[in-house]
Amino acid sequence: MTLLNESFSKTEHDWRIEDFFADESGDPLTNAFHKPIDAHPGSSAKSVAKNEIDKIFKEIHQRERKVKTCAYVHVPFCESHCLYCGFYRKRYDDAEQSRQYADALITDLNIFGNTPCQTKGPVHAVYIGGGTPTALEASDLKRILLALCKNLPLANDCEITVEGRIRNFGPKKMEACLEGGANRFSIGVQTFDTNLRQSMGRLCAKDEVIKGLIQLSSYDEAAVIIDLIYGFPGQTMEMWESDIKTLMSLELDGADLYQLKILPETPLAKAIEKGKMPGPSDRPQRARMYARGVEMMDNAMFRRLTVNHWGRTSRERNIYNHMVKGPSDCLAFGPGAGGNLGGHFFFIESDYDKWRKAVVEEGRKPVAMMNVLSEYNTVERTITSELELCRIKPELIGKRFGLPLAATLAPLFQQWTRAGLMGNIGDWNVLTTAGQFWQVNIAQLTINYLHHTLFKENYGEYNEKQALLGNA
Repeated sequence: MTLLNESFSKTEHDWRIEDFFADESGDPLTNAFHKPIDAHPGSSAKSVAKNEIDKIFKEIHQRERKVKTCAYVHVPFCESHCLYCGFYRKRYDDAEQSRQYADALITDLNIFGNTPCQTKGPVHAVYIGGGTPTALEASDLKRILLALCKNLPLANDCEITVEGRIRNFGPKKMEACLEGGANRFSIGVQTFDTNLRQSMGRLCAKDEVIKGLIQLSSYDEAAVIIDLIYGFPGQTMEMWESDIKTLMSLELDGADLYQLKILPETPLAKAIEKGKMPGPSDRPQRARMYARGVEMMDNAMFRRLTVNHWGRTSRERNIYNHMVKGPSDCLAFGPGAGGNLGGHFFFIESDYDKWRKAVVEEGRKPVAMMNVLSEYNTVERTITSELELCRIKPELIGKRFGLPLAATLAPLFQQWTRAGLMGNIGDWNVLTTAGQFWQVNIAQLTINYLHHTLFKENYGEYNEKQALLGNA
């Protein structure tokens, strides 16, 4: 789970509201907070003892889900390791490896296939991520998708996403995905600039990427979305603008603009540390790149979905990406997949061979880690999901949970408004472009502040209400 920042770790006797304030003296886009919070916003959580995990996991699956639900499938293979990626686990070798993985995943789907948790209540979004799912063979991609459609109670309008990249993702695999039921593709382009791509371990040149995207869009049977990243070493504002202009020249359904995060164990981090590669753009430059990206997307009339996601056509709905930030359950399949069920967050064993042995030979789902989430997890994730939409109305959330959120948050939100991070449209607090860039800080600090104030004071009353509602 997310580690809480300094303001939350202080004791109840030495915290100050000023600890949560933004700097009002400079440019809010570049200098609102002295330190960015990079992890997903979250709260405290208690680890479940290793010897209790399997028992609790089985008990959870005997209960019906009570909230909206998505599902995540993790494919651990990649044909190459992109320098910045922290998700690389196992090199993809051959068709036999693909077949064995698909067989094991289908077995994984069946382990709890007859339980109320997996069979009752619609699943609104399925995301096949990785790794590189499109590295798998065409027949196995289709088998996996058909198995998901068969074994999960998918909603009629369920969003089914296959993540991947253009390299080795030709018409045969594209058509297999469509035949299996995929209705959304998320393609990791990251940048169209050939030199920059190849310096980061992306193997395809710009022309090949564009050709593949045109081919995928030509079927006209699914939403096609791409990711672009800003902040790469050596990436200039002109290069970033060129990437967005290329995006706009293609008839895609949407795009995601992400800030580069350098994880410590990645090849990129090690290369920078050893002086073999220059560092990334500094924070002020990344902030200006984000603001320019927002401006260009807005000027091109792309539809804003969440803080980092845009749609160009009505096909793009971005359901999964928003659900996993909110108060939803998430079923999880495959090695390294993370899920959320019944107030518990968990990770499946990430070692591919250990996962496959447990699933295929032992008939069990190997959960490597589990946490019991905060008593206020639902309200916290509701706040986070609202801020993902670049706006929030504390009064509405407060009414839902029986808490005086508006009055409690007023001093904090008023200061952030003075600092240029928020504005107002009627009764709504709306994030400015600067607030959107610092959205993770804003969400995390909001949660931390509530733990110092409202949650501490209303702990007993809140939990009594949740117990009556069956949500405790």
